[in-house]
Amino acid sequence: MRKEIKLKIKYSPAELREFIISVSKKELKDVTQTDSEILFTLENIQCEKVLSDIKEKQIGLQLYQPNKFLNFYISPNKLPHDILFGCQSCLNNKITHIRHSSKCNVSCSFCYYIGINIPNIPKYGYKLGNFIDRHLTKEELFLSLEKQILGKVDAIGWLGKEPLLEIEKIKEVAPFLKENGIHQYLYTNGVLVNKENIKILSDSGIDEIRFNLQATDFNEDVLNNMKNCVGIFKSVAIETPVYSKSFTNYLKYKEIIVDSGIDQINMPELQVSTATIVNFEKTEGAMYRHRKGYVSPISSRQYVYKLIELASQEKWPFIINDCSNETKFYRDTPYVPKDILYAQINYKTQFNFLPSQNYLYIIDNYIKDEIEIF
Repeated sequence: MRKEIKLKIKYSPAELREFIISVSKKELKDVTQTDSEILFTLENIQCEKVLSDIKEKQIGLQLYQPNKFLNFYISPNKLPHDILFGCQSCLNNKITHIRHSSKCNVSCSFCYYIGINIPNIPKYGYKLGNFIDRHLTKEELFLSLEKQILGKVDAIGWLGKEPLLEIEKIKEVAPFLKENGIHQYLYTNGVLVNKENIKILSDSGIDEIRFNLQATDFNEDVLNNMKNCVGIFKSVAIETPVYSKSFTNYLKYKEIIVDSGIDQINMPELQVSTATIVNFEKTEGAMYRHRKGYVSPISSRQYVYKLIELASQEKWPFIINDCSNETKFYRDTPYVPKDILYAQINYKTQFNFLPSQNYLYIIDNYIKDEIEIF
């Protein structure tokens, strides 16, 4: 059979603008393959430009760069091996995670779960990684850990909406992981962190605790709760998405954070969902889609580098992880044992296409001459 030859098609910026306006009026089912190719070509042009601009910002910051995807600010009193063990394991594909709670006690505008129907985790249930489709009882979880996980990972993260809302479920499983030499890290918004819970977590074998401070708008009680964890856990860290509000809060509470004794700040790019993109377009500006599928405001990473530049100038006493979409591209996926039959990793974006104004932004800012769509 004769192979169809696809001809080159050239588009001027004006023609592209007309095209975007016409496509925005179509139903998704009516968007053609050619339409898709043009849209994704525009996205790729933008992504390459955004990443090129980021590389320019890295020049002169003297970051620790183990490879072209990873960047860390290492304070004068730290060394690369002081990077959180959970982060090192993540980047070495030696992690998995346990989800045990689908409850939360705060409402975050940046929450990636807004508008997504996620089945509730049963009262006595656990979810292991992304690769087992059903919930497990404690006994089934132990069996899965014993047969499929132990010896293949060196760190496990406790995730959920707010893990401390069901701390008893952590208490039942974490000691088993501790006995088997697994490093454990836990994410929290910090509201429920108190002396009693700190002791339960520490005694159970949690090594690392990470605070999402923006979940409470950097509440000073939570900042104090974080400080109380220093010296109790092996590592205490902040991990909150970086955008205009969190950037302002980092500056506002800088002295408290710098004096807190924490070990590291993870600064992930803000990732938007189909439910949050419209609001964040209004406050953060234009979006770009990273080559792996995540959609983020261009400004998010710019804020990260402003903070790293300030940290470098003032010699902040901890490590900062530029936990960017590039880092996630490098990491690719959480560790999945090869013998698991139900492996199901999906890092594709939720978006078929970005809102039309983003494509118009690309044309106006990045397209100066005719481009070819194959």
